[in-house]
Amino acid sequence: MSRNEVFMSTALQNIRDFLNHKAPYLLSVHHDSGAYRQCPDERRMVDTACEVIAKDMALPASCNVLPSLFPDFGTVSMPAVYGGTVMPARDGGGIHIKPVARTIEDVLKLSPKPFEETDFQRALNMRAEICERLGTNNIYLRTPDFQGPLNTLALLFENQSELMIAMYEQPELVHEAARRVTGMLIDYVAKFRAVAGPSNVIGNIWPYTALIDGKGVAITQDYMPLLGPDLYAEFELPYLKRISDAFGGVFIHCCGYYGWHLPNLAASGVEIIGIECFNPQTTFAEIFQHFGQRVAIMCAGHPKGYPDLPAYLRSFKGQPCAKTRFWLCPCQGNPKETDALRRALDELAAD
Repeated sequence: MSRNEVFMSTALQNIRDFLNHKAPYLLSVHHDSGAYRQCPDERRMVDTACEVIAKDMALPASCNVLPSLFPDFGTVSMPAVYGGTVMPARDGGGIHIKPVARTIEDVLKLSPKPFEETDFQRALNMRAEICERLGTNNIYLRTPDFQGPLNTLALLFENQSELMIAMYEQPELVHEAARRVTGMLIDYVAKFRAVAGPSNVIGNIWPYTALIDGKGVAITQDYMPLLGPDLYAEFELPYLKRISDAFGGVFIHCCGYYGWHLPNLAASGVEIIGIECFNPQTTFAEIFQHFGQRVAIMCAGHPKGYPDLPAYLRSFKGQPCAKTRFWLCPCQGNPKETDALRRALDELAAD
């Protein structure tokens, strides 16, 4: 085995142990994929991805990194399956899409594009090229931005308020649209995994955690902050459960406040492998109150009021959430950063 294969084998075993509750926490340090995310020039995107992935391949085994491609073509990848004009990023902004529907009836008239015309295929092609250029097949892959059913539906509307109004006035049509979108998401992600090899797809472009052995998918739930608990429970949770059942669990990304949904999520029957804590919006204490050690929690955002993340972690001493199963994924590519974080986590584990 090559040095890189040995290191990846070590990382795989450490991740496996953590997911199987055999380790109290996990640190995964890597270089920042932001250097090539949503790059308007696909050639430059591939070139920069090769550079970043090569740096990850050179990190020591203690970083628990699985070199992978983050094929970030914007939050529009899932809605673009149904059409719309994609507008490239400019002036430092993100990629946008000109929506294709005004009403829920318009949405129900849409049909998905063939898989080969979607960002799923673009991601597969990009990975194949990067593997060839780096001379290895040991490059993992993530899904293009895997938005949940309501996220995807909302981005089909010219005015997203129309979707919310339809939840009250035409709930049966919203459910039918959610069923269709969920079916598409499951079918296309299943094909993506089948072509790449299920164990080679280790998550979504958010968060930076890695789901191995073909178990689970990572998914964005950024519609949570926009809905009250009742609407989210009715119009998203049944479809999130379908996705969870299809792939063996979900790791949830949400970059906003979602604390009011935690009781419903905990009682939903959705197999939640992990969830992202976007500090300071939703707190570790809130999540731990409802899930305890059932789920892994990744920290995102900035430790407001603290000089750094280790100091923020130490502030949990004496609190129940000190026993959180932390999965930290700093992306500075700095192995030394793991030392300070590991000391803080060891202190919490011994508290």
